[in-house]
Amino acid sequence: MGKIVGGTAMLNNMIYVRGHPEDFAIWYKDKPDFDYNFDILPYFKKVENSVVVSNIPFLSNLSHHIMQSANCANFPINDGVDVEHAIPGFSYPKATIFNGRRWTSWHQLADLKRKYNLAVITNSIVEKILFRSNYEAYGVRYSHLDEYYTVKASKGVILAAGVVGTPKILMLSGIGSSQHLKKMKIDPIIDLPVGNNLQDHVTTGLDLILLDSPVDVGIEQMISPYSAFNYFFKSKGSWTTTGCENLAFFASDPQKAPDLQFMVLPVGVTIDNGTFLKSLVGISDKTWDRYFSSIKKRAFTILPIVLHPRSRGTIRLRDKNPKSPPLIDPNYLSDGYDVEVMLRGIEEIKKFLQIAPMQNIGATLYDKTFPGCEKFQFDTRPYWECYVRHLTITSYHPVGTCKLGEVVDYEFQVKGTSRLYVSDGSILPLLPSGNPNGPIMMMAEKAADVIKGHRWLAEKKTH
Repeated sequence: MGKIVGGTAMLNNMIYVRGHPEDFAIWYKDKPDFDYNFDILPYFKKVENSVVVSNIPFLSNLSHHIMQSANCANFPINDGVDVEHAIPGFSYPKATIFNGRRWTSWHQLADLKRKYNLAVITNSIVEKILFRSNYEAYGVRYSHLDEYYTVKASKGVILAAGVVGTPKILMLSGIGSSQHLKKMKIDPIIDLPVGNNLQDHVTTGLDLILLDSPVDVGIEQMISPYSAFNYFFKSKGSWTTTGCENLAFFASDPQKAPDLQFMVLPVGVTIDNGTFLKSLVGISDKTWDRYFSSIKKRAFTILPIVLHPRSRGTIRLRDKNPKSPPLIDPNYLSDGYDVEVMLRGIEEIKKFLQIAPMQNIGATLYDKTFPGCEKFQFDTRPYWECYVRHLTITSYHPVGTCKLGEVVDYEFQVKGTSRLYVSDGSILPLLPSGNPNGPIMMMAEKAADVIKGHRWLAEKKTH
């Protein structure tokens, strides 16, 4: 989703979670010889040796109250060497952050820019993959500042345009649903389910918890000159927050991967008088005035995240113009399972607020009725279901639109083509247990090894 060099990792919360081993066993269920310790774990370690993964540098007092509460309630506290894995319990998260600043693949790319064989061209739109008659990719056509160019590839083409951009480019190139492409007046060359299987971690509960004690990250810290000094000269303080200070994972079946995640956000999202909620979340002025503007106390959020949603959306072309944004239909909550997991998350939050350390800081639910749910009594199941259906938002974790095993094969090559590869979040067949930041980088490392192993990369071109 991040239209910037470095991708969404330049915009996200920087949280680093490997996921659960079961996630990847499901991804590779058609590979009987799959072994997590051989096929996946080494690539996570490769990521961790090249991208800085560290403890988050700033923790508010709230984060310590969260951990004390978890300990009082006998939740597992995950603070050992395996904290990167999504296992049930509470933890302080790891993040891709170094000296208080975001650390992403861009930093590696910046070092490589000095190499003679690498050029980074920005402000450009890839419009089409170019194929020979045997569906061998030999280049791309792109536009740059209203001029059109062709780049030819002697070895192959790798798409990494993300969960939205990659399916768009493939469909513009004639790869996708034949029915849809014909409707767009594009000649289909390969019929594949491109743009299907869109899935996302959905959540709710923005500023649902009010506080009596100033243990959160308040507006006074965020605008303090001292915070600015600490950040720019010492790489410390509240400005180094990732926006998430605690993680928790819950498994309804202890023998399986977690299905519910908590992310604890220590900063009230209403402290900016609605700028964030209106511009980024899409909250209307009417909803702000009727609900969020009434929050006069300090607030924080525990996001209950559906880790393995069953709802599926689509990416489709709006028309055949490469500059037109695609049609994105997330189809959130179309499967009732996702609502049930979210409701379970709210119940867990309510129980959590009854634990002594939470009571000591006056943590309570914001009990104003959400607009549209007035006919339901507050804090009943019908009310919370109405609330969820009115205030479910994205975690900005979309994946799956060029599904591994269906659109691309296990060699990361687009099916029916040669020398055309995909390496980004679009290939993930299912969401991992936790933030996909780490698993996407891991799959990129794996793709690099697999693609480099293809024999034709060592061959001299003869045509």
